[in-house]
Amino acid sequence: MEASLEKSMEAVCEEVAQALGYKVEHNVNLGAGSITQVWSRQDHPNLPEMKFAVQILTERGDVDPDIITSNAMKSLWTDCDHLIFVVPDPATQKSIQGKVKSFDSIGGFLQLHKYITTITISELAKGLAQATRTTAAQA
Repeated sequence: MEASLEKSMEAVCEEVAQALGYKVEHNVNLGAGSITQVWSRQDHPNLPEMKFAVQILTERGDVDPDIITSNAMKSLWTDCDHLIFVVPDPATQKSIQGKVKSFDSIGGFLQLHKYITTITISELAKGLAQATRTTAAQA
């Protein structure tokens, strides 16, 4: 069940990335640990390439803070500009967002709430459907 959920979530993420014009790399590991997907795009030749680490979590409910911090470190060490957690349900999304806010309240120079975004797979698919409809209407 978990493997099929993960595969379907990966397929939706890849479809969204391609619809938005991003190049997708799978299971990227530059020595810091594996990231499910890295989306990258260079909007202008004089600007650096933007890289987004997309980490797919299939677990539901309360997420261990170590998972959040280890994935944040993996994406930072892989030179990504932003970390996106894709989760199966709103309860998991709220769990991650709450823990990120509590990390920020401790203090430090890295404000994780500016670096980490959490989105449910249904929100991601809904955004793709709206973007596809808008593109079709303009054509």
